[in-house]
Amino acid sequence: MNKQGKIIILSGPSGVGKGTINKELAQDKSLNLVQSISMTTRAPRPGEVDGVNYFFVDKETFKDAIQHNELIEHAEFIDNYYGTPRKTVYDKIAKGENVILEIEVVGATQVLKKEKPENLVSIFLMPPSLKALEQRLRKRGTEKEEIIKQRLDKALLEIPLKHKYQYIIEIDSVENAVAKVKEVLAKENTLSIDSSNSKYFKLKEKVEQIVSEQYEFFVNNWKENVQKVGGETIDASFDFKNYLVELLTDKTYAHVLASEDLNILDNSEFIETIVEHFMIDVNFFSIEQKEFKK
Repeated sequence: MNKQGKIIILSGPSGVGKGTINKELAQDKSLNLVQSISMTTRAPRPGEVDGVNYFFVDKETFKDAIQHNELIEHAEFIDNYYGTPRKTVYDKIAKGENVILEIEVVGATQVLKKEKPENLVSIFLMPPSLKALEQRLRKRGTEKEEIIKQRLDKALLEIPLKHKYQYIIEIDSVENAVAKVKEVLAKENTLSIDSSNSKYFKLKEKVEQIVSEQYEFFVNNWKENVQKVGGETIDASFDFKNYLVELLTDKTYAHVLASEDLNILDNSEFIETIVEHFMIDVNFFSIEQKEFKK
């Protein structure tokens, strides 16, 4: 039996570069990824082919697909509909293929709500700034001024939703962003390569070393001190060191994906600085950390 594939959500504001990143990923055959083909009612752009770039349909056909639950997500924008055919995606997932959904934020939100988290890898692509996003939209030269303004207004509502995604990646350059997406896919073990090659796991080893060398006293006395200072009751079986290592690793990893060059993870001095920053930032008495308690 094949290992079930995953749905890889590649989303972000219109004009951020989803299509560019997706094309770069598609060219790398070693990634063993398959593309989802969306359905839309908009007119084809120059060079686009029906059944390759999109399934181009009329509005009546699209609405019929919605009514019969044939789409896993759909959205309407500027008088056009966009959606992802359900059967196409699930057939590929069942065969063990990982399907990339290059979709708008509205559609991605639907998938995040309806699908099981273990079946998803969700990535939000962030522009470096709204000004940079506007420049990208104008550079495309495919839309009128009114449409550009609508897309920018929409982006202001979409960007705050980024924290609903597992990963946030800033597109400071196409090369760096593509490298980060590949890194995430390696970490999530969606590729044919050994996931242990992911920078995430190497980062975790470094963080564990830092915690062992610099925060050993804190770790060893944490339970007793939290009980004394905060009055918390701690489960005796709770592995605080492992929790702390994973917490600091995840925070450092997320920070780099969102705002740094991926290669900075090879810089031990940088990692020590960031770990120290997040150590100070952690609320060790948070009532949300229910795993601390009995």
